[in-house]
Amino acid sequence: MTSQDNKRTRLIDVARHAGVSPGTVSNALNQTRFVDPETRQRIDDAIQALNYTPNIRARQLRTGRTNTIALLSSLPLSIASGASKLGFMMEIALTASIMALENRHALILVPPGKNPLDTVTFDAAILLEPSENDPQLRALQNAGIPCVTIGRTPGTNKPVPWVELHSEVTANLLLRHLQKEGCGHCALFVSNRQRTSSLETEAAYRLWCNGRQTPVIYYLDEEKGEAAGYHAARQLLLEAPQVNGLLVLVDTFASGAVRAFHETGTKIPQQMRVATRYDGIRARESKPPLTAVNMHLDEVARQATMLLFDVLAGRPMAGCDGPIPELVVRASSKIL
Repeated sequence: MTSQDNKRTRLIDVARHAGVSPGTVSNALNQTRFVDPETRQRIDDAIQALNYTPNIRARQLRTGRTNTIALLSSLPLSIASGASKLGFMMEIALTASIMALENRHALILVPPGKNPLDTVTFDAAILLEPSENDPQLRALQNAGIPCVTIGRTPGTNKPVPWVELHSEVTANLLLRHLQKEGCGHCALFVSNRQRTSSLETEAAYRLWCNGRQTPVIYYLDEEKGEAAGYHAARQLLLEAPQVNGLLVLVDTFASGAVRAFHETGTKIPQQMRVATRYDGIRARESKPPLTAVNMHLDEVARQATMLLFDVLAGRPMAGCDGPIPELVVRASSKIL
C-alpha cells in the first residue's frame, strides 16, 4: 500500500470528484444552505467512492456546532411517567434518532420538565405539543436555537414550523365511533393547558354536542397525572349520571378514569364507553384495552426531523401535513 493510499481523503478531494466547490460539499454535509438534490447525489456518490469520513471533532471546534438535536416535551413528567414510560416521546425518539444519524447528527432525549439550556449544548430542537406561551419554546427562540414542533403552537399567527397532528380529525373519529356504539351522552376530559390538541378536540366535541346534548367537559390538571382522571371520573358519575360515553384526550387521565369506574362497579363498555387518543402502552394494557387512534408517530417523527434539517439549511418552511390517524377499536367502547 502506498503513502497515497494511506492519505486521508479530504473535503477538497470530494469536491473535485463531484465537480463542485468545497463550499457546496460543506453545505451539503452541514445542512447550512440548500443544495439541489442532483448535486447532493453527486456529493454522496463521491463520498462513497472515496470512502470519505468527515472529521467531526475538528469541524465542531471550527464552527462551534455540536451536531446534536434535542427532543423536548412540554408535557410534565406526571403525564409521561408510570406505565407509559415516556411512550409517546420514545416513539418519536426512535425514528428521529435514526433520521438524525443519517444526517450526521445525534439526538439528545431530554426528560419532561427539564430545561436543557442550563445543562447541555445543542444546535436545534424538536418540541412535542407546545402549549400557548410555552416557556421552553420561548427559551429556544431567545437563544436563537432553530426549532420545529410536533403539533402547532396555539395562540400565535406565526408559529414555528410544525407537523400537523390532526386533533380535530382524531376527535371526530372517536366521537362518531362512541355514538355508533350506543353512546347517547358523552363527556370530555381534556387538559387545562392551552394546547392545539386540547383546543381542537374541545371545539370538535362542542360541535358534536349541538342538537344532541349539553356539553359535559372536565378540565384536568396535567401535574396531577392519573389522579386527575380518577377524581374527575368519580365526580362525573355523581354529577352527570346520564353520561354513558367518555372521550379522554390524554391516556394518563384515561387510566385514572378506568380505575375509578372499576372501583364504583361501572361496567366498561356496557355502562360507560371509553376512548382515548394515543394508542400507547396504557391503552393496550388497560383492562379492558382502550379504543384509541394510531397516530403513525414514526411518520410524524420522520417529517419533523426532515423539516428541522430544512430549517437548518435556511429554507423557508411552514407546516407539514402529517399522517392521518386511524381508529383502533378495542373492548373499552365496543362489546366484542
